[in-house]
Amino acid sequence: MISVLKYMEMDEVFKNLPLAEQKKMLDHLAKLPDVRFLSSEEREKYDESIKAIDDYYSGLYGSYVEGEKKGIAKEKIDTAYRLLSMGMSWSQIMQATGLTEEELKPLQA
Repeated sequence: MISVLKYMEMDEVFKNLPLAEQKKMLDHLAKLPDVRFLSSEEREKYDESIKAIDDYYSGLYGSYVEGEKKGIAKEKIDTAYRLLSMGMSWSQIMQATGLTEEELKPLQA
């Protein structure tokens, strides 16, 4: 379990999880037996449960990253809209926000 904890401390996925999810994961790890003493059948079930947990948290992290990207994109659009309403030129807005001309066209309406 110590090696798992050391790995998790450095893992970006674990660091970005909400504290409640981190606690769930640590509670689960605390309940696991020493895998060196598992039978082959128990080891197979153990490996399957670890894979299921890994899949779950990978999906959770993927959703987190996707939501973060959408939020950043929305903020850029909102900023561009405010700058446009202040009379800034398109080239200045593109430079300030990193948006392309195509991304700014819908704001003109």
